[in-house]
Amino acid sequence: MVEIDGEAAAPSFVAVESQDIVLPADDHAQGLAIPAKVFRPKFAGDIGPGPAVLVMHGSGGLHKMPNGNDAGPCSRELEDQYERWGQELAERGYTVLMPSSYTARGFCDMHSDTKRIPEGFDERPEAILSRLYDMDVAAKYLCDMDGVDCERMGVLGFSHGATMAMLALHWQMDHAIEYYRENSPDRGDIDFDMPDLSEDRPKFKVGVAYYPGCGTDGFLLRETDERADIRNKYFPSADLYVLHASRDELAKICTVDPEVKGATGEREIQSAQVAAELGVDDHYNIEVYNRAGHGFDSDEKEANEPGNFDAAAHARTVALNQLYSHLN
Repeated sequence: MVEIDGEAAAPSFVAVESQDIVLPADDHAQGLAIPAKVFRPKFAGDIGPGPAVLVMHGSGGLHKMPNGNDAGPCSRELEDQYERWGQELAERGYTVLMPSSYTARGFCDMHSDTKRIPEGFDERPEAILSRLYDMDVAAKYLCDMDGVDCERMGVLGFSHGATMAMLALHWQMDHAIEYYRENSPDRGDIDFDMPDLSEDRPKFKVGVAYYPGCGTDGFLLRETDERADIRNKYFPSADLYVLHASRDELAKICTVDPEVKGATGEREIQSAQVAAELGVDDHYNIEVYNRAGHGFDSDEKEANEPGNFDAAAHARTVALNQLYSHLN
């Protein structure tokens, strides 16, 4: 707060404004119009450009299933988890953008809505690759929004969306796409072209990834041999905070923590190797919550694993603190 003549000059927060928008198909590499939700903080006066957060939803989708009165493929109502995060982040001064990858493709949930999943999205590598282009157009749109400081953008993801958040920070993303196009044995199963991402795409200052799958379904190599090409190893270009659970199968590739049964930790190892070779700080940070399972924060009122309440509360504090310290 800046005080002028003894009075606080900073405008006060008034309310959260939410809006349904569509990210333009002309800007999307696959020509898709992507529905999205925006949450904005409203202030009593002009405060200038502020921080922003791109939120990537998990495999359960951003929106609830249709209730019979919806014009589109999904309800316009967000899953509770994302409504809660959108409101809270906006109340804290962030502009929030949540693209809905599944609604854009005519279904709502990768688990309970499988009959409507289109052919070009029904393989795991296809889902990863397609969402890279969703994230690309969403990041550019968020960066260009009024009231957003493009130099203060973070990315927050959950489950499959957490994997996307990790990829948003990957230091060799352009190389990864080129390498996959030329070398992957699964290339023939991909039902669309794989263009490059935008050269002028904005850079995120911090990433928070709740219980991601770190294998990335064949898109990134898991090689940890120190003689392997460093460009094929995962390394976040900015501080990344992975929040995982000891009872989650997806944690095995993310961490070397012995509390995770069968942990191999290729991503944590790769990041440390790249940092050592480049002589820079390792930006990969991970916290594993004991006695917690996948989705430990998705419904804090009905936690289904012992320790979920504590894990959810602590993880939320970590997420908010890191967004604040990097973006504010």
